[in-house]
Amino acid sequence: MSRDGAPRRHAERAAQFMPFAALTGYYDLVRERERVTEPRREPSEEEAARISAELAAVHKGWLVRVTHYEHDAYVTTEGIVTGMDPVARELTVVRRRIRFDDIWSVRPIP
Repeated sequence: MSRDGAPRRHAERAAQFMPFAALTGYYDLVRERERVTEPRREPSEEEAARISAELAAVHKGWLVRVTHYEHDAYVTTEGIVTGMDPVARELTVVRRRIRFDDIWSVRPIP
């Protein structure tokens, strides 16, 4: 019940249990420090051909898992392909633009 005697709405009750973030940005900083950096791998001719074939097979609207280089480490992005720009050499997964040169693998998710 609220102070005026009316029952509380669910959102009001839930708000009292929300965590207090006194150190805004602290947890992002901790996660960033925990991230392991690794050097960019240069693909061999066979690997470059495989990556090129995987990119050629991808179509807009597909659900994919893309492993790519970003900020000193390889990360995996999953989502729907919303754009493919061969001129700019970019693949867009949801809203994230990924340069072709940063891609290590592209796999469709069944």
